[in-house]
Amino acid sequence: MSRWPELARAQIEPVTEGMSGADLFRVTEDGQPLRYLKIARDEMIAPLRNEIARTQWLRSQGIRVPEILRVEEHNGELAMLTAALPGSPADDNPLSDDLLIDALAKAMAVLHRLAPAACPFDESLAVRLAVAAKAVATDDVDPEYFEPRNHGIAPAVLLDRLMAAPPAEDIVVVHGDASLNNLIVDADGHVGFVDCGNAGRGDRYLDLAVLAVEIEETFGADAASRFIRAYGMPWNAEKARYFSDLYELF
Repeated sequence: MSRWPELARAQIEPVTEGMSGADLFRVTEDGQPLRYLKIARDEMIAPLRNEIARTQWLRSQGIRVPEILRVEEHNGELAMLTAALPGSPADDNPLSDDLLIDALAKAMAVLHRLAPAACPFDESLAVRLAVAAKAVATDDVDPEYFEPRNHGIAPAVLLDRLMAAPPAEDIVVVHGDASLNNLIVDADGHVGFVDCGNAGRGDRYLDLAVLAVEIEETFGADAASRFIRAYGMPWNAEKARYFSDLYELF
């Protein structure tokens, strides 16, 4: 990164976990806060542009997301430098389980209370199903990673089932990839969101279904029930299952 003199003395190391196509690096330097550098090339440039735009919009709405310090495009590469959010991912966090689960529920409720009409990004079911259909058509879905209830089901069969019976949508502003490792929680229980390239207007169960499943797998069924109660609305198990199945294709 010779074009960025502010990184001349920094230690830059690759991050191998949680990557989504672009190259991600941890940037450390004596006396400086932790930063992250993400670099995209070729077909990954458009997704990184999405992430930049959606992160900036969420930040403008008061949502806790990384501050984007610099963006540069040069010779077929797009690079984004961000400040690190304080805290650690929700799947590896020192808070007690109860405090952590309550913090996650509160953060999701705050995000979902944003006015969807003001959000310029579309993550509606029609958009999600179209993306899923493209992934299935290009053989980019590995059924080996499906949940046990979907073992033995071909991706195309699962897609057909989803397209045949879409539920009515309850549109809010969603994160769009609300896995535990994309939720950063600090010592005071403040929750921040990273990897925001799929944020936009979508059904709240795009977030809730994914997060509830991961909470149950990581912390147990009681924790998932606590999350649902703390979020504060009646739980639609059938709808949650639909959106959990849809997430299998991403």
